[in-house]
Amino acid sequence: MADAAIQFGIIGCAEIARKVSRAITLAPNAKLAAVGSRSHEKAARFAAENNFPSDAKIYGSYEAVLDDPNVDAVYVPLPTSLHVRWAVLAAQKKKHLLLEKPVALNAVEFDAIVEACECNGVQFMDGTMWMHNVVVVVAAAVVVVGEL
Repeated sequence: MADAAIQFGIIGCAEIARKVSRAITLAPNAKLAAVGSRSHEKAARFAAENNFPSDAKIYGSYEAVLDDPNVDAVYVPLPTSLHVRWAVLAAQKKKHLLLEKPVALNAVEFDAIVEACECNGVQFMDGTMWMHNVVVVVAAAVVVVGEL
């Protein structure tokens, strides 16, 4: 495990990003480092409403977050139609990627995202939280064992 906290940037201020930003804040090995939106005002409002640290950077564009040398990883809660563009660019800028679901509109876009991550040596994870829910673990056990 790394000694330093992973510095997260968020590109986009979707409602789901509120929950994820709180989860990042609660993680002992992660820190909110930046947020970007299509306007500086919206990003600033989002940061204030979600208790970002006072030293977090506020940007009026998504690219500025990706250009920030202090950001290690980005969370992308943008509409699915924008995922391939921003995920590939994030990978090219050597940012690890947490991408909201669904990851892509089709298999071709998904493959492009995975290839960009592999080619640039960055990690990729999707934001499918339900797979980590205890209910899924119990349901899987029922299916495997065949009884409840």
